[in-house]
Amino acid sequence: DACRLISRLDLVPNLEVENSEYYNQPKAPSNDGNISQISDDILKLRFNKDQRIEEVKKLLQSSEPVAINIVQRPEVSDHEFIEEQERYLYAISTRTMALPVGRGMMDLHTTVPVVVTEQLEIPKLCLSGRAPPRGTTIELSHIEVVPNMNLWPSFHNGVAAGLKISPRSKNVQSTWILYNKPKNGLESLPEHAGFLMALGLSGHLNNFMQLYLFNYLNKCHEMTSVGVLLGLAASKRGTMDVSATKIFSLHIESLLPPTSIELDLVQNIQVAALLGIGLVYQGTGHRHIAEALLSEIGRPPGPEMENSCDREGYSLAAGLGLGLVMLAKGSDPTGLADHDIADTLQYYMVGGHRRPLAGSQKEKYKSPSYQIREGDCVNNHVTGPGATLALGMMYFNTNNVAVANWLAAPESEYMLDFVCPDQLLLRTLAQGLVLWGMVVPTRDWVESHVPATIRAYCATRPRQNFENVDLETMNQAYCNIVAGACMVLGLRFAGSGNEQAFDILFYYCKMFTSMANRSIAELAGKSTIETCICVTLLSLATVMAGTGDLDVLRLCRHLGSRVGQATNSVVTYGSHLAIHMSLGLLFLGGGSLSFSNSPESVAALICAFFPRFPTHSNDNRYHLQAFRHLYVLAIEPRLFLPKDIDSGSLCYANLELIYLDTPYYSNQKATVFSPCILPHLNLLKEVRVKDDRYWPIIFTRGKNWDQLVETLNKGGSVGIKLRAGCLPYVDDPRGYKTLLAQTLSTDTAISWTISTDSILAFVSDKACRNFVENFLKLGPVNDFSSAKELKFIQWLSSISYECITKNMLPLLDYWIVILADLMSLSCSPSTTLMWQMKLILAIQESHIQPDHSLAIAQYITNYFDEWQSSHMDLLSNYILSRDCSASTEDLLILSSYLTFFDVPYSAKLQSVVSKDPKTFIEFVKACQPLSSSPATLSRLWSVYRRSVLSSASS
Repeated sequence: DACRLISRLDLVPNLEVENSEYYNQPKAPSNDGNISQISDDILKLRFNKDQRIEEVKKLLQSSEPVAINIVQRPEVSDHEFIEEQERYLYAISTRTMALPVGRGMMDLHTTVPVVVTEQLEIPKLCLSGRAPPRGTTIELSHIEVVPNMNLWPSFHNGVAAGLKISPRSKNVQSTWILYNKPKNGLESLPEHAGFLMALGLSGHLNNFMQLYLFNYLNKCHEMTSVGVLLGLAASKRGTMDVSATKIFSLHIESLLPPTSIELDLVQNIQVAALLGIGLVYQGTGHRHIAEALLSEIGRPPGPEMENSCDREGYSLAAGLGLGLVMLAKGSDPTGLADHDIADTLQYYMVGGHRRPLAGSQKEKYKSPSYQIREGDCVNNHVTGPGATLALGMMYFNTNNVAVANWLAAPESEYMLDFVCPDQLLLRTLAQGLVLWGMVVPTRDWVESHVPATIRAYCATRPRQNFENVDLETMNQAYCNIVAGACMVLGLRFAGSGNEQAFDILFYYCKMFTSMANRSIAELAGKSTIETCICVTLLSLATVMAGTGDLDVLRLCRHLGSRVGQATNSVVTYGSHLAIHMSLGLLFLGGGSLSFSNSPESVAALICAFFPRFPTHSNDNRYHLQAFRHLYVLAIEPRLFLPKDIDSGSLCYANLELIYLDTPYYSNQKATVFSPCILPHLNLLKEVRVKDDRYWPIIFTRGKNWDQLVETLNKGGSVGIKLRAGCLPYVDDPRGYKTLLAQTLSTDTAISWTISTDSILAFVSDKACRNFVENFLKLGPVNDFSSAKELKFIQWLSSISYECITKNMLPLLDYWIVILADLMSLSCSPSTTLMWQMKLILAIQESHIQPDHSLAIAQYITNYFDEWQSSHMDLLSNYILSRDCSASTEDLLILSSYLTFFDVPYSAKLQSVVSKDPKTFIEFVKACQPLSSSPATLSRLWSVYRRSVLSSASS
């Protein structure tokens, strides 16, 4: 009520976001695959100077046939031309199948389903084409293609559709989830499996009855089980939930009792379960789970045909799961002091003689693998990636120099031969995780990871003195080490938009891109260069997540255009996956979301952006494709979205950000133009709306900081109030109109005739605009019933102009009442009204424009002067203490007259009359004890003099 009284409803916490969403809430979501669900108002407000949104929608479009623009050469027959068209379509389909992951990023949490009786529409993944000019449909029917090549892309398509649903949706219950179950058999199961995983990532599987979960898992459908397990793990992250643990234990052999029946499970389901149990026990340091996952990293092949395929992905999932369980627990091994996890991980990373098996494993692996024969040493090509990342996550931000030295790149060429080049990337990444506090966004820091002994031979043309140098090994090492350092920068500054980090990553991304088109790329291998391009681009997009940066968008568009050419043989499905993931990250959540930099978020990003990309659409050998969606666990809503409290429309405003003091700097401030993504909140001390056009609002740490966090979590819509005399930036970008209005409003002289256009230039409140347009608009003089009405409207227009331009809009209601009472003075005079008018005139110096107070006084004075001229006898009788018989109306006017002019009682005036003053000076001396004003004395003298003259003449 207090804020309403002063017309500052923008100060009421959560007023605008209490029961509203800034997202569009379409009743019938479109199934065209476009980003049509995103709030257009936000996108238009943030990116209003170009067509980048339309371009991104077009680049991520996967539900319409692509254009096959190939011209038939004269020597090519019709049959050969059809095959040529289909081969080109197949090349483009490789890119099309990679689009859903990026589209899911851009569409993230942008829809609230309001109709629970309708299924969520999943856009079709279209792998057909059209040939101009007739639009002939081209299908992959005349060439040989990989069977079921759209299996995992369909899964990603389902995830992208499910991720649209906001976590704040209240209607996502078990009945609605089951209602979305496909009715047309196995064809739509991959998409439904992805849909289930998306619901889990958004936390909606917490509302799903456990009975239905078991029904899904009992069927042992590979993708459904993967989606349910990962979705359940995301929903139960860090809770050590008992029921979830039982479900995951059924799918992990090392967690089953020795006498239990072994389940014949698909490898990918076991891989998902390994990472899932790590998510459930994230950051707990649980001893039993950690030991089980550690043993699974080095699980040997066998017995017989078991664990013979995709072992790399299995070991990696176990390593990532272990890293999640032991996240940042390396320096605090509570309960694990007797179990040297770090030593075992280092053994798996660098290799060595195989350690003897113990316990039940010894009996189990008596029968060797029938498919894989390994020697006496551990195969660190399989165990290395998972162990390396587990070590880095375990010692995250501990600055443990000993562990960091384990992860450093070998200094000599001889030692480099013993390390797989792609593992150098992972070691550099893990070393950056350990030395997290030492990460600096400079080229010197990136290059410092490259051993000094090989720098002279890297990224340069061969010379004569290079004859005995293995340039391929050194250049591969250089590229992977630099890419690993770039990924560390991407994770360290994820979602920050840091300019220095952007410059460094953009530099290296362009460097690798330019190298790919030159002969120097053959030194390291084009596939290595392509991997480095993908890693640096993904890291760059991670830093700029949610910003919609145009330079990165152009780079993504350029790299994504490399299809259908023989020279682009190294551009695989995985390349397009990384490129379009980067594109989606730029517009994460429609530009409303970004990434957190907490340890849990960094771990989730490592799982999602693992720098080994699939070669084809069904490739899960090194990294399960479903893990690519775990970035959702790292998102953080930090969009500050100003909203005009009066008009209800989104607007622009300047913000001042005050940072917390650090050992390196203090009293740091920055000015940004909102709507924008705020910096990480743990770096800020104060956020304030500081704009000449809007009233200030301040969020201070320790006071109302929780209100800011809650507002950001609910969509970021912050109500702000426009100052009088100012226009929103949408209507007046340069401020020219605003300056003109402010010039007019600062004029001390108030014009008596104000046009409605002048008033409307200052008004944003809808009710006030309606009042001005409907009540104050002057028409022809004949339209008014009297000159009195015209005068009233002119007066009200002048007062309205003052109230609006001087930020006193709440007073307008009272002014209307005052003017209405003044206009009714002749009809219903009263002493109460006069006292109210006197009170208003008494405070005029500090609160009321003198022009208006003088007008009020003059209006009342003129009215009483007119009445006085015709009722002089009644006034004379009052002064001379005679009989004042008159009508009730005249007596009311008389009492009002006496009240307004402070005329003393009749009895007090007798002392003046008894002195029989002859001149005005004598009259003033006689009235001196009455303490009347000079104006009142002058008025009394005129009445007294006339009464004396009339008595003398009679």
